[in-house]
Amino acid sequence: MEEEKREVIDGQLMASVASSEMVDNTDDIIAAAERRISNLQKVITLALRITNITDWVDFSGKPFLGSSGCQKVARLFGVCWREMKTEKNISSDEKGQFYFYKTTSLFYLKGKNDLIEATGTCSSKDQFFAKSGGEMRPMSEIDETNILKSSVTNCISNGITSLLGLKNLTWEQIKAGGIDTTKTAKVNYASGGAGGGKISEAQRKRLFAIMKTAGGTEEKLKTYLKDNFKVEHTADIMRGDYEAVCEWASNTENYIDIGM
Repeated sequence: MEEEKREVIDGQLMASVASSEMVDNTDDIIAAAERRISNLQKVITLALRITNITDWVDFSGKPFLGSSGCQKVARLFGVCWREMKTEKNISSDEKGQFYFYKTTSLFYLKGKNDLIEATGTCSSKDQFFAKSGGEMRPMSEIDETNILKSSVTNCISNGITSLLGLKNLTWEQIKAGGIDTTKTAKVNYASGGAGGGKISEAQRKRLFAIMKTAGGTEEKLKTYLKDNFKVEHTADIMRGDYEAVCEWASNTENYIDIGM
């Protein structure tokens, strides 16, 4: 057996690990890393298998797993969360005062002890809720409950995707998983929306399909449209607002009443 080597550093006797032992430890580390890579690939494959085109969003050119998809994979892999906290913060910038909600929580897999902390925020300046037809709404016209719900949803989505390694996937990976990337919803802030005019009949049908997949109701959708876009019927939704409406409709949390 190779003798343990010792040396003096800063006046203290230090023991160095024998070279053969270091090799053994390195081999163990590499083997464990290879197992994790293999398991992560399996997680991605299964996550893509259980989701569909309504669960994925083209967010400024990058794939983003929406809340409906996050809920599916959370149930599949047994993702749990606890100690959720939400707080309201008041801030201001050159355009005036605004507020934002910040939600934090701990996420873990059922039966496992490893924890990660995730954060979700949403402000009264969020373009999904604060803009209509490219113009900012007055603060009084923004439904604060939606800002609160969105911070909670963002926290949950961040926690699930971070824990399972589903962030920063490529379109090649999404397509290889069987998702038709040409049919996913698109959100592009830089382009200022999807153009002028009202949505088409095909877009209306897709919106209702998204709503039903998330377990929503027409009554909730109509209330949301009236409160946030001053629209009475889905046929009157402007194209520039369409993707924001679809994102809201895909969020299961939006159909649950949360008290202020």
